[in-house]
Amino acid sequence: MSKYECSNADCTVAVTEKCVLSHVPIEACPNVRVVGAKTTEDKLSQTSPALPTTTVHHGNELGWQQTSALLAAQYGHLVGVLGATGTGKTCLLSSLYLLASCGDLRPSFLFAGSTTLPGFESRLRLLRKWSGSHLPEQIVDHTILSDDRQPGLLHLALLQTTPIRIRRELLFTDLPGEWTTDLVKRADKAERLRFLRRADALLITLPAPHLIESRNSQILFGRMLLQRLRDEVGVDLTSPVVLTITRCDKTGATVPPATYQLVEAAHQLGFLNVSHLPVAAFSGRSDVPSGTGLASLLDTLFQARAQPLPEAVSALDDSRMFARYRFPQDARP
Repeated sequence: MSKYECSNADCTVAVTEKCVLSHVPIEACPNVRVVGAKTTEDKLSQTSPALPTTTVHHGNELGWQQTSALLAAQYGHLVGVLGATGTGKTCLLSSLYLLASCGDLRPSFLFAGSTTLPGFESRLRLLRKWSGSHLPEQIVDHTILSDDRQPGLLHLALLQTTPIRIRRELLFTDLPGEWTTDLVKRADKAERLRFLRRADALLITLPAPHLIESRNSQILFGRMLLQRLRDEVGVDLTSPVVLTITRCDKTGATVPPATYQLVEAAHQLGFLNVSHLPVAAFSGRSDVPSGTGLASLLDTLFQARAQPLPEAVSALDDSRMFARYRFPQDARP
C-alpha cells in the first residue's frame, strides 16, 4: 500500500492518512508526497518507523521572542484587541477558537492549527465546567499578565478557501482591560502599547447594552481612546479599526445608535478605515446563535487590508509593512 509523506511538521498524514488541511483527495495538498508501494523485503528490513514530530508550545500565550520567530517564517496578521474590563475581549477570542476548531467556520475558513492551544483551553476552563441552563455572568477568567509591560498574544491559523486558497496566521492580543482604561486616563501609559503601530487591524470592544444605557460616557470613552491611539501610541491612520459591538444578543443583534457617532468621531480624528460589527461570542438567546458575527469579523479583517488606500496616502512611507514581519529590538515595549 502507498504511503504519504508531508513537509508540514504538524501533519500526521503518514500515520492517519488524513490531511491536516482537509485536502480531498490527499494528493491535492501541495505539501504531500506519495511514496511508492513498499515490497515485503522493505517492510521486513524496516525497524521502527519514525513518526512525524509535532511541536506543542506549553505557554498560555506567545511572547515577543516566539512571535518574532513566527513572523520571520511567514506573514502574520497582528490584531490588537482593546476594550475596558468586562467588555468581552477574551470571550470573543475564545468563541472564535471554538468555531474554528469545531469546523463551524466552513466552508470559508478551515482550522489549520495553533501554537497556543493550551492558552485557548485554559481560557475556556469555566465554560467547560458549566452545566446550567443559563449562561453564567462570567464565562472566562479575567486576563492577568505576569509582566505588566509585555503583552501576550494568542495564535490561530486558518485556511481561507475563498476567493483564493491561502493560509492565514492570526496573532491576537489578549490584554487586561486595565491597559485600555489606563491609556484613556493617562497619556504616559501609551509606551507599553507602542507595538500596536505594527498592527494590521484594531478591534475595539464595546458592549451593546452599555452603548444604550450609558450612551454619552461610552462615546466619550471611545473618542478619547481613539485620540490616545492616534496621538500617544502613534497608530497608523490607515490601519483598519473595527468597532466590535459585543453582547449583541442582549439587544437583538441590533446596532445601538451611539455606534454611528463613534464611527463619525473616528473619521473626524483622521482614521481612514473604520467599520462596525455586532457580535455575540456566547449567546443567551435562541434567536441569536453563539458566535454571531465572528465569520463576518474575519472577512472584515482580511478585506479591509486588501482595499486600495486613498490616493492622498498612497505615497506614504511603506516601512510599516516591512516592520510587521518581525519585532525589532527597539520596538519592544
